[in-house]
Amino acid sequence: MIQHNNFSDSVILAPGRSCALASQRQPFYCFFSGTAMKPVYILIRDTLRRDIQNQKYPVGSLIPSERELAETYQVTRATVQKAIAHMQQEGLVKKVVGKGTFVCRAFAPPVYLLNPEGKNSALGVTQELSEKATITSQLIYHVRQPAGEYLASQFGVPADEPVHAIRRVRLFDDVPALIEDSYIPLAIVATIDDDTLQHHSLYTFIEQTCRQKIGGTDTEVAASLFNAEMATLLAVPVNSPMLHIKERTWLADGTVFNYSWSYNRGDLFRMRSRKVLTP
Repeated sequence: MIQHNNFSDSVILAPGRSCALASQRQPFYCFFSGTAMKPVYILIRDTLRRDIQNQKYPVGSLIPSERELAETYQVTRATVQKAIAHMQQEGLVKKVVGKGTFVCRAFAPPVYLLNPEGKNSALGVTQELSEKATITSQLIYHVRQPAGEYLASQFGVPADEPVHAIRRVRLFDDVPALIEDSYIPLAIVATIDDDTLQHHSLYTFIEQTCRQKIGGTDTEVAASLFNAEMATLLAVPVNSPMLHIKERTWLADGTVFNYSWSYNRGDLFRMRSRKVLTP
């Protein structure tokens, strides 16, 4: 979590962290995003990139001036200039003397291919795409609640059976990419600590910590649009395209242990399926 402060005077650290730069005055300063330490100019660059991607600054428009950005982020103009220089190298913006910095082209985000081999996969997002991006999670909530009629029918348990109800925003290289709602019976997994939900793969936790072998998953995919609540969580416009994925995952003995809905940004994800015809 980023704490707002005067970045020109101090370094903001996560609890229990220290930084060698804290006692030095530098042209830019470090902050923690998840478990990674990054300089503030990266924060400024990434924020501007998202604004270009979301059409806040369309092609041909001016982004805020260096002075305005320096005031907004409470940093020196040198820090802002470094962020803009990186964007110039990417071909996103162009500086025109006496006029300002213009957006040159639309930002094309990376596209992540789910099920890249075109085969059935029950690895989970973290294991499947960890080589393509650094994946972390923002935990929105983790509560215990009765399963209710629908989930009870999926798990084969009474409606009052307690389940973990978990909502996370999954971030790919610090960019909000999808919202995931997961439901797991307490009878199968009694406790799940929040650190696991924020920094690790849930499926790895099931197999390595709980010593349960995952057998497979049923997946249903649909196209939809993001409502206002979800659009806010992902920092995208309302009615942006969504890849809606519903999954039911079971253990090796056939016991269903996880029922989930994921709401994936349509501009970031594709799915692949392969069919082999038998002669």
